[in-house]
Amino acid sequence: MTNIIKSIGIIATLVLVATACIKEPTFDSHEMEQRSLKAWIEKYHPELVNNYQEKGGYYVEMHNYGIADSVPISGKDVWVWYDFTGRDLDGNIHETRNWQNAMMLGTYTNYTRYVPAYRFSGLKSTTMMEGTYLATFNKLKIDQDSVEVRYGTEMTLYLPSSVVQTTESSTGGYEGQFEMDESKPMIVRMKVWGHVGNPVAYEGDCVDLFAEQNGGLCQEHKVVKEENSTEKSMLRRRSTRADEEGEESVNTRPLEFFDGRWHQPVDTLEQLYVNYSYSPEQPLKFDVIGTDTLKYEDEDSYTRGNIYSSSDLDQRINEALIKRFGKGITRDEVLKTDSLKTKNVATVWYVGRFLDGFIFDTNIDEVKEIIYNEVKTKGEGLDFYMKNMDENKYIPAWNHSIPTLRVGQWAAILSTSTYGYGIAGKVGTYTSTTTGGNDTAYYDYLNYMNYMNYMNNYYGYGYGGMYNQNYYGYGNPYYYGYNYYPTTGNNNSVTIKTTHTEIPAYSPLLFQIFVE
Repeated sequence: MTNIIKSIGIIATLVLVATACIKEPTFDSHEMEQRSLKAWIEKYHPELVNNYQEKGGYYVEMHNYGIADSVPISGKDVWVWYDFTGRDLDGNIHETRNWQNAMMLGTYTNYTRYVPAYRFSGLKSTTMMEGTYLATFNKLKIDQDSVEVRYGTEMTLYLPSSVVQTTESSTGGYEGQFEMDESKPMIVRMKVWGHVGNPVAYEGDCVDLFAEQNGGLCQEHKVVKEENSTEKSMLRRRSTRADEEGEESVNTRPLEFFDGRWHQPVDTLEQLYVNYSYSPEQPLKFDVIGTDTLKYEDEDSYTRGNIYSSSDLDQRINEALIKRFGKGITRDEVLKTDSLKTKNVATVWYVGRFLDGFIFDTNIDEVKEIIYNEVKTKGEGLDFYMKNMDENKYIPAWNHSIPTLRVGQWAAILSTSTYGYGIAGKVGTYTSTTTGGNDTAYYDYLNYMNYMNYMNNYYGYGYGGMYNQNYYGYGNPYYYGYNYYPTTGNNNSVTIKTTHTEIPAYSPLLFQIFVE
């Protein structure tokens, strides 16, 4: 009996030792989150269990499959417009591009243009948040069916943190009341408003349409390609400024540019235009873009926000501009007025707008008061150096256009992003480390490559020297500038926090300019 008891004791000991050697199952944080997200879906949205997407490990709830006969986005290299609202699992909003949501959250700002995000979705790269990219680029499994995202598709994505890494800008009025924990799942409600395969061609069409609807385009100076691929201007013209002293007394050429149409300030630069006879007493039309190019709701009018819903907004702005600066020189006064070339330094006052009329920047306090209901920083005229052009650290559109103006003149400059902020754009509120006052670029190298590919596909390499030209000594706009303000002139790195309106990639720009 004693031996039996001893044997049982030995067996028990061996069992305990063996049990102690068995490892408990271990899971990494990603797998744990996947299990938690699945449990959450099973509890709160069991109808979505079959909508699990293997690639990315997320779930999809479809609200609208979109317009059936529209072209799907899946598998294509395209730029996509889409609304975007991000929440945590408790429903707290941490990002939204909807101005009504922002008003309710108390995060609305008059500096923010509440329009759909505009991001690249392609085979080799993307500028979208990974989760939204996976849902637009890949076919989705919805109740065992294969679904492709297209115009009008509206859906909610339940994303694990592993696909929430983002290049979305969540500041400058787009941020919600709560910050998103990087290790937490996110719920994204998104609606696709459209896409375009060649953004360079698209924004060029927008610029041309805007010009046509606001006085018309001058065709006499347009650069055309001959059959032998050489380029020439249909009418080689001299600048609107005098080349030599005394020339203005006999040169009536500048009068041709005060005809109400949009002219190229430099013959070889496509889709950069100046309206030399513009005056605030002749309001511009900002409801014309949607005529042929409508993508999303209300794009044909700048109603995205509280201020811009006012019907007399432009009237008040124009009255303020005329009261401060006057109506500008008339056609009869052109030949009696000095060109800016006669000055060492010109002073520039401006209102910068998108083609829907939204004002993204101005140095005119009266306009700030109307648009923002405040003047945070007193506006000062910008120095534009006429004798030494290399001192001007402005966007190429200004450097090409302003030298062709006259003292006391109003003018409107219309430009594609090529001569503005290009693919880099500018984010909303951000903190950047700068050297000598230069801002850092928003997008990364992949965006730049996407920009160059579309650009060259549309225009061809080196067409007119317009993308890698060295007019006035400046190179490709992607590497150049990104702000209207001169550098500080020192070599010390400083951290600057700036609040301004987001300028998306491929944004055509309009400037109302007064020079003195």
